[in-house]
Amino acid sequence: MIRELFQGWSLEPLKEGWSEDEKYLLRKSVTTKTLRISRKKSLEDQKKEYEAISSIPQVKGIIRPLSYGELEKGTTYILYTYEAGEDLRPILANMAEGIQYDLGLQAGMKLSSIHSVQDPFSGSKGRAAAYSRKIDLKIEKFYKHQVQFPGLLEAVRYIDSHRSLLDGRPSVLLHGDYHIGNMVVEDHELKVLDFNRYSFGDPYEEFDRMTMNIHSSRTFSKGLLHAYFKGTPPMAFFALWKLYALTNAVGSIPWALENSPESLSFVKEMVANTLEEFLVDEVPVPRWYRAIEDTTHY
Repeated sequence: MIRELFQGWSLEPLKEGWSEDEKYLLRKSVTTKTLRISRKKSLEDQKKEYEAISSIPQVKGIIRPLSYGELEKGTTYILYTYEAGEDLRPILANMAEGIQYDLGLQAGMKLSSIHSVQDPFSGSKGRAAAYSRKIDLKIEKFYKHQVQFPGLLEAVRYIDSHRSLLDGRPSVLLHGDYHIGNMVVEDHELKVLDFNRYSFGDPYEEFDRMTMNIHSSRTFSKGLLHAYFKGTPPMAFFALWKLYALTNAVGSIPWALENSPESLSFVKEMVANTLEEFLVDEVPVPRWYRAIEDTTHY
């Protein structure tokens, strides 16, 4: 069915990532596109994704949706542009410090563009309630799987007692998985891929997966924050970042157990890194940021 719809295009399967979607590169002459096929998303789901991502301002280096449709009953697709480049994750740490920082600045500016799209469906009150339900589910699964991991029980208690921070927050378009694993670089230009986990919510929620960035390059992470906030982030950001980062940590191991057991070792490493940064002190500013900024006033 794919070949019938895209006649004349060669298909190259893409195996990277943890998405349940089938992914392909479509090639014809000098043109390449990215195709993602789902057996879980309805045509309406694909339409919403197409419209949401299409709303992002035209910024170079952000993958763009081209079309969506149905291959056959129960199977839908969305077609994206292709952004050429080398995977950033394995090479970032070996780059010169100045390049790492510049790539971080690019990542922060692109994230600002994504977050410029306002939530058309719900106000901040509805999103806060929705995220609180997400917290409930993550904690429920944490206990269901009887997760034994140093610090996670303390994280659960912290999250449960700081839900009031969610109140009154804005709601915008979120990439949903914004880290170096979904970025490539070509000639020192950073490019952002894969909106498969897009949603709408608090813009600060987007930083809940920054641990991978920080673990690879604090310099890149500093650049990202500096560009996004046009300077030093406010204390209100750090308080919410701690809440979102710990929530993600609490939910990560149950998610891996249910969906990707082969990634459990990597997930545990990221959880340990997150807890090390955010649970050591009462102050919400993570240790790595205090270290590189020498921010003694925090």
